[in-house]
Amino acid sequence: MSVTLKHAGLPDGATRWELLSVFEATAKPHFRLSRTAIALFRHHVLKTCDQDYKQGRICAVWSQVHHVARALGLCPRSINAAERELAAAGFVIRTSGINGARSGQRESGNVVWAAGINLAPAIGRYSELCAHAEAIRLRNHAVDRCKAEIRAVGQAIRESGDEALRVQSHQILPDGRTARISQIERLQEILAALTAALAAFTDLHRAQKNSDASEGIRAPIIQQENIQKPCSARSAKPARALQITPRLSMALATPAYRDTLAMIGEPTWPNIIQASSWIAPTIGIDQRTWKSACEQFGREQAALCVIIIDRNAGLKPGDPYHARKPANCLAGMVRKARVEPVNFDGLIMAMLSRGQP
Repeated sequence: MSVTLKHAGLPDGATRWELLSVFEATAKPHFRLSRTAIALFRHHVLKTCDQDYKQGRICAVWSQVHHVARALGLCPRSINAAERELAAAGFVIRTSGINGARSGQRESGNVVWAAGINLAPAIGRYSELCAHAEAIRLRNHAVDRCKAEIRAVGQAIRESGDEALRVQSHQILPDGRTARISQIERLQEILAALTAALAAFTDLHRAQKNSDASEGIRAPIIQQENIQKPCSARSAKPARALQITPRLSMALATPAYRDTLAMIGEPTWPNIIQASSWIAPTIGIDQRTWKSACEQFGREQAALCVIIIDRNAGLKPGDPYHARKPANCLAGMVRKARVEPVNFDGLIMAMLSRGQP
């Protein structure tokens, strides 16, 4: 077999360390390579030079097997097995010289010939390895997001205080933990089952309350003409429960806001509150104003205020909805709410109808 085996080189800007990184990211989960094979490939890459990965060069090592075994703390038989594994997976080519000996030669820093382990196949698969590594990253991200949603639904089930619902959730997820589950399909099944159980409980609970209310005897409500509107936050009516869902509110959020939320987890109210508390200082809303909004509206509606103001801050200066001073906008919403409730549902729906800025 020829002992030159020149290659086309890595893409512009790519280095051997990036090749090693994507190889190690995919070797176990995608190619099912052993730890010994992965450690051996790393050892070989460390023995090469940067110029070996340029177009038209030879990238090879010719260390004797017993020397490699000693360096890795293994036996020669394990090294031979790992080399065969890498060759079978299509990452290296094993070549040999006269009598099976390994040797090579460098001139001016470049390999001119080598009999040993040639890394040309791995270099040629760099783009493929990058694609596999990105797919694994996205899959892991989806798994983490799904687990976060399961934790949020589980917390809602526990807070419901309903024993039957708790028993049902235990049957769906016996130990209540997802740490040992890595299959995204299985996690999605668990999330769907828990969400359905919680929704059924919520609907039943709401139906029972409506039924009890309709059967009760209510005293007539007599409108008093001398009733005055409350003028303080303490006497104002509490804001009604939001009808906007977390996912619908994300349709109004800016890309920067959604990126911040993605670092926290799925679009749930606790995560949206956390994201808004992070975004608020970046658009000029101080901690005191944010706290006042939380006290006046509640944390969920205060978080929606930040989403709205953050969106409007990105509008063109001539737009009638442009938020030139975000802190003043939030303070103004708080003052207005002390006199009359803010219709968040209508406000958000109206803004959604205008489309993205």
